[in-house]
Amino acid sequence: MRIRLDKQKTETTSEQHHMKLAQAYVPWQTFDKTFSPKEALQKGTLFPELYRPYH
Repeated sequence: MRIRLDKQKTETTSEQHHMKLAQAYVPWQTFDKTFSPKEALQKGTLFPELYRPYH
C-alpha cells in the first residue's frame, strides 16, 4: 500500500488574525512551608503543597 502525504495549505483570513489562540488562567499560589533541601531533592519539589506521590 502506498500513502501519499501532501503538505497542507495554510490560508489565513483577516478574521483569523484577530482570534486568540488560547487564554491561560493561573490562580495565585502562596507557599508557606518548604521541605529541607535533602527532602526536596527526594520528593522533586521544595513545596509540600505541590507534592503528589504517585504510588
